[in-house]
Amino acid sequence: MTRKVLSRVHQRHIAALLDQPAVIDAEGLRIGSQYVMFFAEADLMGEHVAHLTEGFSRPDVLEVGLGLGVFAAQLSKREVGSYTAIEPHPGVALAARMRLVEAFDTPMRVHVDPWQLVRLPTSAFDAIMYDTWPPDGHADLDFAEFVANLAIPCLRPGGRFSFFHSGTAISPARRAVLDRHFAEWTAHPHTMPAEQTPLHWTKPSRDFLIPIATKGGAR
Repeated sequence: MTRKVLSRVHQRHIAALLDQPAVIDAEGLRIGSQYVMFFAEADLMGEHVAHLTEGFSRPDVLEVGLGLGVFAAQLSKREVGSYTAIEPHPGVALAARMRLVEAFDTPMRVHVDPWQLVRLPTSAFDAIMYDTWPPDGHADLDFAEFVANLAIPCLRPGGRFSFFHSGTAISPARRAVLDRHFAEWTAHPHTMPAEQTPLHWTKPSRDFLIPIATKGGAR
């Protein structure tokens, strides 16, 4: 299902990330000096949760890239069967666990490894959220590998997949991956109000898409 060994490019990338401290302040999460996630994204993540879990009773949810835990905080507002996260930075994982561990009615399980090294059971999840920091030039390659080797095997029939997407258009490469592996998919627009934009905003736009892809087969 997943690779047992990281490529050298990924090994160097993870090592560089682990060499930088994780700091949470009033705006969000910094890795070293770079902001990578903001509390102001709560409404966006709330919409991801709503679209991913609508119609499911106590869904089993996997999040890849726990980060600040904004998605998890929104998810904790509804009843879930289980919540599993993957976060390779131990400082990020610890900070998120401390903030969220009591928010869920069900135990919160966090794998502190790159997703490529985590083994997960097949057909175990109703919803998967993907938001990672890949090496430069590997974003679409990692996305395609994740969908084929983890998302599709680990989703139940009728399960849903989403990913963080800044901007108003999904690239042809990602559209092709979604077309190839999922029975159907759509994308819902979301715009962050200007007055909510953090002072140190690092994303290229306040416009986002919320892609929702559904695995084939009956639920």
